[in-house]
Amino acid sequence: MSSQAAPRVVIVDDDEAVRDALSMLLRAEGFAVETAPSAEAFLARSAQQPACLVLDVRMPGMSGLELQEKLAERTFDVPIVFLTGHGDVPTAVRALKRGAFDFIEKPHDEQRLVLATRNALRAEAEQRAGLSTTLASAADLDQRLALLS
Repeated sequence: MSSQAAPRVVIVDDDEAVRDALSMLLRAEGFAVETAPSAEAFLARSAQQPACLVLDVRMPGMSGLELQEKLAERTFDVPIVFLTGHGDVPTAVRALKRGAFDFIEKPHDEQRLVLATRNALRAEAEQRAGLSTTLASAADLDQRLALLS
C-alpha cells in the first residue's frame, strides 16, 4: 500500500471468532480494521465513515440488509461486501440491487474476500475522483460564464 493512511474497513458480525479472523486477515493485507458486534453497535459509535464495510447478513437485532437500508437513508455512501453463512439467491439479489459491492458465502475464500475489499475500495476511489473532476469542471464553467457577463 502507499504512504497514505490505510483504508478503514469495519467488520460488522455477531460472531466474535469471525470478527477476529477477518480482522487479522485484513490487517495482514494492510487495511486499518475496526469491528462491531452488531449493526446497532456500528451505528451507535460510528462517527467516522469507513472506507468499506464487511457486513454479515444475519445478526440478532438489526440484520445486515436492514443496516444497508438505514445507511442508504442517511446517505452514508460506503461500499459493502456482504459475508454470510445464510446466503440464498433472493437475499444476494436484494443486497446487490441495493448497491452492495459483493456477496460472499461462508466459509469464504480468504483471497476472494481480500480481492473484493480491494476492488470495492478502488471502485469507490474512482467514483470519488470522477465526481471531483465533474465538480471541478462545473466550477470552471461557472467562472468562464461569469467572465462573459
